[in-house]
Amino acid sequence: MVDTEKIRSLVPHYVVMLVTVFLVVSVLRALIGVRLVVEFAVILVIVFLYPFVVRRLGYAPEVWQ
Repeated sequence: MVDTEKIRSLVPHYVVMLVTVFLVVSVLRALIGVRLVVEFAVILVIVFLYPFVVRRLGYAPEVWQ
């Protein structure tokens, strides 16, 4: 069975991660006009670094501890 409390604690972090990806990619497209490969690389960097940064700042949910 799915633990809804764990999911609820992760939702805000995934929303912030998604918004960050959209903002960074939009800025890169507007300023530089990057290619799809570069956009994908930026997305991967954000997705993999976000949990680490949140843990270091002390805002990570218990699931990421």
